Amino acid sequence: MLFGFTFSMAKQPLENVDPIVLSAIVYPISFAALVPITKSSFKIENKEDFLDILVISILGGVFAPILLFYGLEHIDASEAVILTNAQIIFTVLLSSLFFGEKPNGIIGYSGIIIVFVGLFVATTELDTSRSLFKYEPGKIMIVGAMLFWAIDNNISRRLTKRSTIWPAKIAMLKFLIGGIILFGIATIAVEESSSSFRPRLQIIDSLLLIKPSEWLIIIAVSLFGFAGALSLLLESLKRIGTIRTMMIFSLTPIFGIVAANIVHAESISILEAIATGIIIIGIFMVSKSYT
Repeated sequence: MLFGFTFSMAKQPLENVDPIVLSAIVYPISFAALVPITKSSFKIENKEDFLDILVISILGGVFAPILLFYGLEHIDASEAVILTNAQIIFTVLLSSLFFGEKPNGIIGYSGIIIVFVGLFVATTELDTSRSLFKYEPGKIMIVGAMLFWAIDNNISRRLTKRSTIWPAKIAMLKFLIGGIILFGIATIAVEESSSSFRPRLQIIDSLLLIKPSEWLIIIAVSLFGFAGALSLLLESLKRIGTIRTMMIFSLTPIFGIVAANIVHAESISILEAIATGIIIIGIFMVSKSYT
């Protein structure tokens, strides 16, 4: 539920704040929010644990949020939240191929195929007259973010299952490492102008340009949509496993669509509604194959 509301809440700051800068703000705030909760040291004794945390920090803590916020610049929050279903199916696929949890029987594999059909419809709206990448680059970015988070989910599941590190501490360290990298990227990044390359606004200047109302939204997104949501997700991965966690996660689009309608008065097209139904049926089939 918390992650579902993130899409609508983040849309307003993105009208004024660069996506990389927004990512660089959200992660340090999320890290700071978890420090008093974890009440633990930053030390990681096991080298294997450290490598896993480093990987999820880069994939899920740098690449994924950048793609998410850039994607949200180009499409409606309601469209983006439908595509979060990609994270579920990518997680299941990767778990099946590399992490030992596989769909059971023809029902499970049929469900995966049906979800992919739904994602194709949601992403392209069946407009095949133009290239998919030319048609909706924002949607491709969102799906890319979901892929990185799917990899993150599986590695995090392996980490929480093997390690004695508290899930909230893993989230805290992920936000710390990801935040440092994102802040560095935001500081040195350049953008192309019409005639030449020019330095992006200095990070401090960028922060000063953010309105107080936008700061409140950013803090809320950081605390609830990232720090809270990730801590609960990792705890679920540890306690009930990857598949059951992802089936619960499949409720995200419902809350996201409701939020988009309330906050931005957005609606979804008939094809997007059909695609959502197709995806839900596919996810239900995958879930039933594990029972």
